[in-house]
Amino acid sequence: MKVVTRLEDLAPEHPLPVVTVGNFDGVHLGHRRLIQHVAARAAEIGGTPMVLTFHPHPLQLLVPNHAPMQIQPLDQKLAVIASLGIPVTAVIPYDAKLAETDARDFAVDVFCERLRAREIYVGPNFAFGRRRQGSVSLLKEIGRERGFLAEKIPQVEFRGTRISSTIVRQALLYGQAALARRLLARPFTLEGTVIHGRGLGAKLQIPTANLRTDNELIPRRGVYVTRLRVMGDPEHAAGTKGDGSCAAVTNIGFRPTVDADAGAALSIETHALGFDRDIYGRRVSVEFWHRLRDERRFAGQDELVARIRKDKENARRYFQWLGKVTAQAAV
Repeated sequence: MKVVTRLEDLAPEHPLPVVTVGNFDGVHLGHRRLIQHVAARAAEIGGTPMVLTFHPHPLQLLVPNHAPMQIQPLDQKLAVIASLGIPVTAVIPYDAKLAETDARDFAVDVFCERLRAREIYVGPNFAFGRRRQGSVSLLKEIGRERGFLAEKIPQVEFRGTRISSTIVRQALLYGQAALARRLLARPFTLEGTVIHGRGLGAKLQIPTANLRTDNELIPRRGVYVTRLRVMGDPEHAAGTKGDGSCAAVTNIGFRPTVDADAGAALSIETHALGFDRDIYGRRVSVEFWHRLRDERRFAGQDELVARIRKDKENARRYFQWLGKVTAQAAV
């Protein structure tokens, strides 16, 4: 996927651009429907599907103390967008100048003069320009004047509630990994580098990969069923399934049983099942599938180890159950 990072580099070099624009934080089910619609429409008219997004999030500039934690870093967001069949994405730098740009001026400059868009599709709450004065109605008005189609895609609901980045964020902060997975249409994923910890897991004969991540949003403290993938590894590596991942258990917290230091930093530790390799310094991803329990203090290390063994067995059972459900759904 080609990524354009400056407004100056936007040019009408792609035939019949079919465009969507938004923040797309998390690229949840609502975003996916919008992006997939753009891809489908472009295929119908022989055009080019394009996504325009902003970085940083506008609220990080306008009200930084109240800006929401981003569900995923920019590189993760771009990877998901690319996986939906989008060949070109523009990451528009959001700065003070852009924040003060009149909505009509922005639309004419970007959609008409730079891109020469043929069709534009946006979500139900789309707004743009200075003080969010621009709306779908304004886009339609400009489209009638300048010869492009602008339409709003209906909202996507889950159990009667409109899916939004806020809903996904709340699910993760409450530890509802399975719900977040359904809202995202994929597991929420932390990416980062495996760093050296204190070796406590190895001493208990339950070695863990300690993750240092760039993700802003970390799920609620607790123990999760996860999948660990070493990024850049070939598929079918030892101990992994066909997509290169292996079942795992991940603890997010402060290790109260083995680390009594009140000033201890939050840790993200993953124990991979049936996987014994030195991956220090490697980039990995950890997918969150299901929450098992809260983190808690145990009476001693023996009780802790027994509980971890139970967590491992529960993780195995979860993926066995999931495999059966998936197989039945495919019939």
